[in-house]
Amino acid sequence: MGTSRRAVGGIALVLVGGLTLISPWWGPTASASAPPVTDPPPTDVPVEDGSAGTGDGTPNPTVVTSPPNTVPASCVIPTPVRATFVGTIVAADRRTARYRIDQMRGGTLEGYEASGLVDVLYGEDVRFLALGDGYIVAVGVSAETGALYSKVRDPELLFGGSQIIGMNSSDADCPEIEDAVRTLTVDGGPVESGVWAPLSDARGRLARAILLPVLWVFGGLLGLATLRAVVVIVWRSGRRFWDGEPRP
Repeated sequence: MGTSRRAVGGIALVLVGGLTLISPWWGPTASASAPPVTDPPPTDVPVEDGSAGTGDGTPNPTVVTSPPNTVPASCVIPTPVRATFVGTIVAADRRTARYRIDQMRGGTLEGYEASGLVDVLYGEDVRFLALGDGYIVAVGVSAETGALYSKVRDPELLFGGSQIIGMNSSDADCPEIEDAVRTLTVDGGPVESGVWAPLSDARGRLARAILLPVLWVFGGLLGLATLRAVVVIVWRSGRRFWDGEPRP
Protein backbone atom coordinates (compact mmCIF):
# COMPACT_ATOMS: atom_id res chain seq x y z
CA MET A 1 0.00 0.00 0.00
CA GLY A 2 2.80 2.40 0.83
CA THR A 3 4.59 1.46 -2.35
CA SER A 4 1.54 2.38 -4.45
CA ARG A 5 1.25 5.80 -2.83
CA ARG A 6 4.88 6.54 -3.50
CA ALA A 7 4.49 5.44 -7.12
CA VAL A 8 1.47 7.75 -7.61
CA GLY A 9 3.28 10.61 -5.97
CA GLY A 10 6.26 10.11 -8.25
CA ILE A 11 4.10 10.18 -11.34
CA ALA A 12 2.48 13.41 -10.14
CA LEU A 13 5.88 14.99 -9.57
CA VAL A 14 6.97 14.02 -13.09
CA LEU A 15 3.83 15.55 -14.64
CA VAL A 16 4.20 18.77 -12.68
CA GLY A 17 7.84 19.02 -13.65
CA GLY A 18 7.06 18.46 -17.30
CA LEU A 19 4.41 21.13 -17.32
CA THR A 20 6.83 23.53 -15.68
CA LEU A 21 9.48 22.89 -18.34
CA ILE A 22 7.21 23.41 -21.37
CA SER A 23 5.24 26.36 -19.96
CA PRO A 24 7.64 29.04 -21.39
CA TRP A 25 6.85 27.89 -24.96
CA TRP A 26 3.27 26.65 -24.73
CA GLY A 27 1.91 29.02 -22.15
CA PRO A 28 2.04 32.30 -24.15
CA THR A 29 0.65 30.64 -27.27
CA ALA A 30 -2.24 29.16 -25.45
CA SER A 31 -2.98 32.32 -23.47
CA ALA A 32 -2.71 34.78 -26.44
CA SER A 33 -6.08 35.98 -27.60
CA ALA A 34 -6.99 36.31 -31.34
CA PRO A 35 -7.28 39.89 -32.70
CA PRO A 36 -10.83 41.23 -32.80
CA VAL A 37 -12.64 40.73 -36.10
CA THR A 38 -14.05 43.97 -37.52
CA ASP A 39 -16.38 44.48 -40.49
CA PRO A 40 -14.79 45.99 -43.60
CA PRO A 41 -15.72 49.62 -44.24
CA PRO A 42 -18.69 49.97 -46.52
CA THR A 43 -17.90 50.85 -50.10
CA ASP A 44 -20.20 52.51 -52.60
CA VAL A 45 -20.63 50.14 -55.49
CA PRO A 46 -22.64 51.05 -58.59
CA VAL A 47 -26.06 49.53 -58.94
CA GLU A 48 -28.17 49.00 -62.03
CA ASP A 49 -29.76 52.43 -61.98
CA GLY A 50 -26.37 54.15 -62.21
CA SER A 51 -26.39 55.55 -58.65
CA ALA A 52 -24.00 54.69 -55.81
CA GLY A 53 -24.89 51.90 -53.40
CA THR A 54 -24.43 51.42 -49.65
CA GLY A 55 -22.01 48.53 -50.01
CA ASP A 56 -24.54 45.70 -49.83
CA GLY A 57 -25.95 46.19 -53.32
CA THR A 58 -28.84 48.48 -52.38
CA PRO A 59 -29.15 52.06 -53.63
CA ASN A 60 -28.07 54.85 -51.35
CA PRO A 61 -31.04 57.19 -50.83
CA THR A 62 -28.74 60.12 -50.06
CA VAL A 63 -27.03 60.04 -53.48
CA VAL A 64 -28.69 62.39 -55.99
CA THR A 65 -28.36 61.38 -59.63
CA SER A 66 -28.54 63.93 -62.46
CA PRO A 67 -31.56 63.65 -64.77
CA PRO A 68 -30.98 62.55 -68.36
CA ASN A 69 -30.38 65.29 -70.94
CA THR A 70 -33.71 65.18 -72.76
CA VAL A 71 -35.68 67.80 -74.70
CA PRO A 72 -39.44 68.13 -74.09
CA ALA A 73 -41.60 66.74 -76.86
CA SER A 74 -43.28 70.13 -77.36
CA CYS A 75 -39.98 71.78 -78.32
CA VAL A 76 -39.00 72.17 -81.97
CA ILE A 77 -35.52 70.93 -82.84
CA PRO A 78 -34.06 72.57 -85.98
CA THR A 79 -33.05 70.39 -88.90
CA PRO A 80 -29.28 69.82 -89.00
CA VAL A 81 -27.31 71.34 -91.87
CA ARG A 82 -26.29 68.81 -94.50
CA ALA A 83 -24.06 71.11 -96.56
CA THR A 84 -23.03 74.74 -96.98
CA PHE A 85 -21.92 76.16 -100.33
CA VAL A 86 -21.59 79.35 -102.33
CA GLY A 87 -23.70 79.23 -105.47
CA THR A 88 -25.21 81.32 -108.25
CA ILE A 89 -28.86 80.98 -109.27
CA VAL A 90 -29.08 79.90 -112.89
CA ALA A 91 -32.79 78.98 -112.99
CA ALA A 92 -35.83 79.23 -110.77
CA ASP A 93 -39.54 78.51 -110.68
CA ARG A 94 -42.26 79.36 -108.17
CA ARG A 95 -40.84 77.09 -105.43
CA THR A 96 -37.32 75.93 -106.36
CA ALA A 97 -34.01 77.59 -107.21
CA ARG A 98 -31.27 75.86 -109.20
CA TYR A 99 -27.72 76.78 -108.17
CA ARG A 100 -24.42 76.48 -109.91
CA ILE A 101 -22.03 75.40 -107.14
CA ASP A 102 -19.13 77.85 -107.02
CA GLN A 103 -17.51 76.75 -103.74
CA MET A 104 -18.20 74.12 -101.09
CA ARG A 105 -17.92 75.38 -97.52
CA GLY A 106 -18.75 72.17 -95.66
CA GLY A 107 -20.79 68.97 -95.66
CA THR A 108 -21.62 67.01 -98.78
CA LEU A 109 -24.17 67.20 -101.60
CA GLU A 110 -23.69 63.60 -102.66
CA GLY A 111 -26.88 62.25 -104.18
CA TYR A 112 -28.28 65.73 -104.90
CA GLU A 113 -25.64 67.40 -107.09
CA ALA A 114 -25.43 66.71 -110.83
CA SER A 115 -22.93 68.34 -113.21
CA GLY A 116 -22.18 71.06 -110.70
CA LEU A 117 -25.86 71.98 -110.29
CA VAL A 118 -28.18 71.44 -107.35
CA ASP A 119 -31.86 72.21 -106.77
CA VAL A 120 -32.95 73.77 -103.48
CA LEU A 121 -36.57 74.00 -102.37
CA TYR A 122 -37.65 77.40 -100.97
CA GLY A 123 -41.39 77.57 -101.32
CA GLU A 124 -42.63 81.16 -101.27
CA ASP A 125 -39.20 82.47 -100.20
CA VAL A 126 -37.87 81.96 -103.71
CA ARG A 127 -39.36 85.33 -104.72
CA PHE A 128 -36.77 87.11 -102.57
CA LEU A 129 -33.88 85.67 -104.63
CA ALA A 130 -32.62 87.14 -107.89
CA LEU A 131 -31.62 85.19 -110.95
CA GLY A 132 -27.88 85.46 -111.61
CA ASP A 133 -26.98 86.54 -108.06
CA GLY A 134 -24.71 84.56 -105.74
CA TYR A 135 -25.61 83.43 -102.23
CA ILE A 136 -24.23 81.46 -99.29
CA VAL A 137 -26.63 78.54 -98.94
CA ALA A 138 -26.94 76.20 -95.95
CA VAL A 139 -29.27 73.33 -96.84
CA GLY A 140 -31.01 70.63 -94.84
CA VAL A 141 -32.95 67.54 -95.87
CA SER A 142 -36.73 67.82 -95.65
CA ALA A 143 -38.23 65.06 -93.52
CA GLU A 144 -41.42 65.09 -95.65
CA THR A 145 -40.01 65.05 -99.18
CA GLY A 146 -36.35 64.08 -98.73
CA ALA A 147 -35.31 67.05 -100.90
CA LEU A 148 -32.80 69.74 -100.04
CA TYR A 149 -34.37 72.89 -98.71
CA SER A 150 -33.35 76.27 -97.37
CA LYS A 151 -35.10 79.50 -96.43
CA VAL A 152 -34.67 83.26 -96.39
CA ARG A 153 -36.84 84.09 -93.38
CA ASP A 154 -38.10 82.24 -90.34
CA PRO A 155 -41.47 80.52 -90.80
CA GLU A 156 -44.45 82.01 -89.05
CA LEU A 157 -45.72 79.97 -86.07
CA LEU A 158 -49.19 78.53 -86.64
CA PHE A 159 -52.00 79.72 -84.36
CA GLY A 160 -49.70 82.05 -82.44
CA GLY A 161 -47.25 79.38 -81.27
CA SER A 162 -47.41 78.91 -77.51
CA GLN A 163 -50.11 81.58 -77.11
CA ILE A 164 -52.82 78.96 -77.55
CA ILE A 165 -55.48 78.93 -74.86
CA GLY A 166 -54.45 76.55 -72.09
CA MET A 167 -50.79 76.41 -73.11
CA ASN A 168 -48.16 78.28 -71.15
CA SER A 169 -44.79 78.85 -72.80
CA SER A 170 -43.08 78.54 -69.40
CA ASP A 171 -44.27 74.96 -68.98
CA ALA A 172 -41.76 73.67 -71.54
CA ASP A 173 -38.13 74.56 -70.92
CA CYS A 174 -36.93 74.47 -74.51
CA PRO A 175 -33.25 75.00 -75.32
CA GLU A 176 -32.37 77.91 -77.58
CA ILE A 177 -30.91 76.28 -80.70
CA GLU A 178 -30.24 78.48 -83.72
CA ASP A 179 -31.67 77.24 -86.99
CA ALA A 180 -28.67 77.29 -89.32
CA VAL A 181 -30.57 76.18 -92.44
CA ARG A 182 -30.69 79.56 -94.17
CA THR A 183 -29.62 81.48 -97.28
CA LEU A 184 -27.45 84.58 -96.92
CA THR A 185 -25.86 87.09 -99.26
CA VAL A 186 -22.26 86.52 -100.33
CA ASP A 187 -21.06 88.97 -97.67
CA GLY A 188 -22.84 87.03 -94.92
CA GLY A 189 -25.78 89.37 -94.48
CA PRO A 190 -29.46 88.48 -94.53
CA VAL A 191 -31.37 88.48 -97.80
CA GLU A 192 -33.84 91.35 -98.03
CA SER A 193 -37.30 89.91 -97.40
CA GLY A 194 -39.47 93.01 -96.99
CA VAL A 195 -42.78 93.62 -98.68
CA TRP A 196 -41.19 95.59 -101.55
CA ALA A 197 -38.14 93.33 -101.85
CA PRO A 198 -39.42 91.39 -104.90
CA LEU A 199 -39.87 94.72 -106.74
CA SER A 200 -36.44 96.16 -105.96
CA ASP A 201 -34.87 94.47 -108.98
CA ALA A 202 -37.89 94.98 -111.25
CA ARG A 203 -38.09 98.76 -111.51
CA GLY A 204 -38.31 98.67 -115.30
CA ARG A 205 -41.15 96.16 -115.26
CA LEU A 206 -42.88 98.14 -112.53
CA ALA A 207 -42.62 101.36 -114.56
CA ARG A 208 -44.02 99.64 -117.62
CA ALA A 209 -46.82 98.12 -115.59
CA ILE A 210 -47.84 101.59 -114.39
CA LEU A 211 -47.20 103.71 -117.50
CA LEU A 212 -48.48 101.41 -120.21
CA PRO A 213 -52.10 101.37 -119.00
CA VAL A 214 -52.02 105.17 -118.69
CA LEU A 215 -50.69 105.54 -122.23
CA TRP A 216 -53.25 103.11 -123.58
CA VAL A 217 -56.10 105.00 -121.92
CA PHE A 218 -54.77 108.40 -123.05
CA GLY A 219 -54.21 107.14 -126.58
CA GLY A 220 -57.68 105.64 -126.68
CA LEU A 221 -59.31 108.85 -125.54
CA LEU A 222 -57.28 110.86 -128.07
CA GLY A 223 -58.27 108.48 -130.84
CA LEU A 224 -61.95 108.68 -129.93
CA ALA A 225 -61.82 112.46 -129.85
CA THR A 226 -60.13 112.56 -133.26
CA LEU A 227 -62.64 110.12 -134.71
CA ARG A 228 -65.53 112.17 -133.35
CA ALA A 229 -64.13 115.34 -134.89
CA VAL A 230 -63.72 113.66 -138.27
CA VAL A 231 -67.27 112.26 -138.14
CA VAL A 232 -68.72 115.70 -137.26
CA ILE A 233 -66.85 117.43 -140.08
CA VAL A 234 -67.91 114.82 -142.65
CA TRP A 235 -71.53 114.90 -141.49
CA ARG A 236 -71.75 118.69 -141.68
CA SER A 237 -70.12 118.76 -145.12
CA GLY A 238 -72.49 116.14 -146.41
CA ARG A 239 -75.53 117.97 -145.05
CA ARG A 240 -74.54 121.22 -146.72
CA PHE A 241 -74.02 119.42 -150.00
CA TRP A 242 -77.39 117.73 -149.71
CA ASP A 243 -79.18 120.97 -148.96
CA GLY A 244 -77.45 122.71 -151.86
CA GLU A 245 -75.77 125.21 -149.68
CA PRO A 246 -72.65 126.78 -151.18
CA ARG A 247 -69.39 125.91 -149.61
CA PRO A 248 -68.02 128.58 -147.35
